Amino acid sequence: MKNKTAYKITSILFILLSFASVQTLAEESNKAKSNSAINVCVDPRVELISIIFKLAGNPEYNRSQYFSYVGDIESHFGKFKEHDVVKLAKKLRSTRGVSYDAPMSLAIYIKDINDFDLLLPLDPWPKTLDSRWNKDSVLEFLRKAKQFAQETEFDKFFKSHKSMYDKAAENFRSMMENESHLEWFDEFFGAKPGAEFKICLGITNGPSNYGSRIKLNGKETYYCIQGIWKFALLGFGEPRFDKSMLPIVIHEFCHSYANPIVDAHKSEIEKSGKRIYALVQEKMKRNAYGNWLTVMRESLVRASVVRYLAKNEDNKMTNQQIQSDINKGFLWMRELSDLLIEYEQNRDKYPDLDAFFPKVIEFFDNYQKG
Repeated sequence: MKNKTAYKITSILFILLSFASVQTLAEESNKAKSNSAINVCVDPRVELISIIFKLAGNPEYNRSQYFSYVGDIESHFGKFKEHDVVKLAKKLRSTRGVSYDAPMSLAIYIKDINDFDLLLPLDPWPKTLDSRWNKDSVLEFLRKAKQFAQETEFDKFFKSHKSMYDKAAENFRSMMENESHLEWFDEFFGAKPGAEFKICLGITNGPSNYGSRIKLNGKETYYCIQGIWKFALLGFGEPRFDKSMLPIVIHEFCHSYANPIVDAHKSEIEKSGKRIYALVQEKMKRNAYGNWLTVMRESLVRASVVRYLAKNEDNKMTNQQIQSDINKGFLWMRELSDLLIEYEQNRDKYPDLDAFFPKVIEFFDNYQKG
């Protein structure tokens, strides 16, 4: 009798362990499949546009501490600071506010740096091309940027750094494969079949990071233009990457999911958004968040990042992220991220985050209501 009982217990344990192993293998397979879709590169379009706005004096494009690379830029391009496209970039910043993510939103619309054709027509205006541009400014900028690329032999500069670019991309890809859980995006926001993740390392951009997206032939590509701020040999060695950069990548990809949700409900959230923005306006402006809509987008993105960390990382990292957001002026971050727990726990009722967004609107309506 004892032998039969022991045999049954052993059999049950074997089945449970086998099931757990299969489940673990399935999860690892899903993660590997998701992460295999990511593309990491140094994109010549991003580098060229970043260098132009660096030469134009945009502060956000002059923060790199990769001193050996900055020196190479100065040596190769320094004599072109009065080029027509650099002058135009200065003008666009002062007259239309073309700065921060606006140049990068255009970079991903350029087909290549040889002919500077656009991937999509400008009429109707593409939804994800920043509105600080307009048709005339885009066409003039591209014409002069093409001249700049030819006259400065940008292609020669880019090719001369290829080995560094390739090594940086491979090291970042390795970090992402080991540390990221990109399958989370479809699980959390709702499935986006065929969507592709692409990380462009903005070697020129220092600590500045941007998220954008483009839809071509029905397929969406989500961009994280990842700045770099860690280097060997005090800025004279190669770029370094570690897990501390992961929340930024998640943040930038979240913009491609969260921004359309906020924008679709713009009229419903405008009143509370303006009221809340007035409470934190000065601090937000210091972080280059110049209007209420940007802050609403950032709020949903940052709360989503917290939920990613809560699922995939430890409590310490999650709480550090919340406190960092609060310090930047997002005083409601803990409460908003807690609200999204209700969404996570009731996915039968809320199939995607857009379906839950009325609850977010209600949250902001009630936040410190006067």
